[in-house]
Amino acid sequence: MAETRIQILNQGPIIIAGHADLIDDQGNTIPRREPMALCRCGQSQTMPFCDGIEKGHMKTCSRAKNIL
Repeated sequence: MAETRIQILNQGPIIIAGHADLIDDQGNTIPRREPMALCRCGQSQTMPFCDGIEKGHMKTCSRAKNIL
């Protein structure tokens, strides 16, 4: 089975490469491309996918603190 990779880009989208089902709030599977870029800025015209509208205008993303 192929590994799935999720990458959060600084001032950009979340990139998902590998198998992952994308499900909407109604439980429907959303057809996807691979890799897929998920919008984090909320301004995309192709939600939930990124259309590149933010182009560096997002604030720097916060980082999770390592709790291990």
